Amino acid sequence: MPSVGTIVYCSAVVAWSAAIHQLLIKDILTVSLGIGRAIQSLDEFPYSCQRIQHPQLEACEDLWLDEQERVLYAACAGTKSRMAWNPAISKLDVAGRRPTGSEFIAIDIDSFGTNNFFSYRTIMPKGSYGARGDALLDTVGFTGEHIDDSTIHFYFPNVPPYHGVYFDAKEIGANATVEVFEFKRGNDEMRHLRTVHSPAVWSPNRPVAVGNGDFLVTNDHGVKVGWRKQLEPVIGGGTIAYCSSNAVCHSAVPPPGLDIRKNLKFPNGLARGHDGLIYVPSSADGTVKVFELQSNQTLTQLHTIRVGMPLDNITPDKRGDLWVPGFPNTGQTMKGMANPYEEISPATVFRIRRLEGTEEGKLEYEVKKVIEDREAQAIDGATTVVHDVKSKRLFLGGAVAPFLVICEPR
Repeated sequence: MPSVGTIVYCSAVVAWSAAIHQLLIKDILTVSLGIGRAIQSLDEFPYSCQRIQHPQLEACEDLWLDEQERVLYAACAGTKSRMAWNPAISKLDVAGRRPTGSEFIAIDIDSFGTNNFFSYRTIMPKGSYGARGDALLDTVGFTGEHIDDSTIHFYFPNVPPYHGVYFDAKEIGANATVEVFEFKRGNDEMRHLRTVHSPAVWSPNRPVAVGNGDFLVTNDHGVKVGWRKQLEPVIGGGTIAYCSSNAVCHSAVPPPGLDIRKNLKFPNGLARGHDGLIYVPSSADGTVKVFELQSNQTLTQLHTIRVGMPLDNITPDKRGDLWVPGFPNTGQTMKGMANPYEEISPATVFRIRRLEGTEEGKLEYEVKKVIEDREAQAIDGATTVVHDVKSKRLFLGGAVAPFLVICEPR
């Protein structure tokens, strides 16, 4: 007859195993990989979507809308370049990346006409910037901050390889910084203000300004390269850094611990809501974690919004609703990221709305699927979505997609 201690031990193992199944295996299969998920086709939604194709509008990982001037800003790397060089997903072929880095494009969204195109211009960065002062901008996510009626500050994660010294990127990863520029509305260039190069920022995804030149930025992984990076969608490892205007940064959240339920898992492009809270989407576990910034420049988690699908960059609109693209079929998404010319990457767009009038101190949100494209007829590999409240249009960019997408409500 087994001892009491043995029975207790076995019971604990069974309980732990059940928890692991619930927390890991079930969520990985149903949420992360999307096995068994029903995906809808584009014609089931009240939108008409079309692709806007141009060599300068390829691989536009992130978008930012200036509502006042009706200008959509896009950071575009070129599809072939981004297929080779994308440190966030361990694409580290230095030889295949575009030597000139990314282009920053300003698109006049009210100029869309019968030729199915927009008036646009390239914004040239000016100044000496980068960890080695090589003036190369190789960006992924970015954000803008209104300073006054004529001035915007742009914050760019910069992830080029080192220059001037040979190294194997597959061994040590990208040389990450965050670059801050000042832009005067209507100009065709922006002036560099400062480079943020810190041990606390090693895999930057998208920054968000929090006032007085300070910003938060996600490190989407806990390490740059190696086997641990491949396990992070399960065990977690990403962080969030707080950087002050004097370019000093520190971790704003506790480091990953043994309780995998509390760890960030591939935290992607965060945003600051109109309510002042910080929203951090996950490209692994299908959640949006809601944080409050404290006076000591750290974040306290208040809530978790369970969307149920891997997510990318989250963006508030003028009304305060949050818009975020999802990957309904992760396996197919990875194929599409690797070869967007031959493989499709189905996409979903969610609107997340904070509900008012709830119990004091309690947060509640409505999650609504707005559009989905099972066959990738128009929306393919979307990593960011911007909702223009005035026109009700959706603008979508993709990290490797060789086009932008515009969806008009029918």
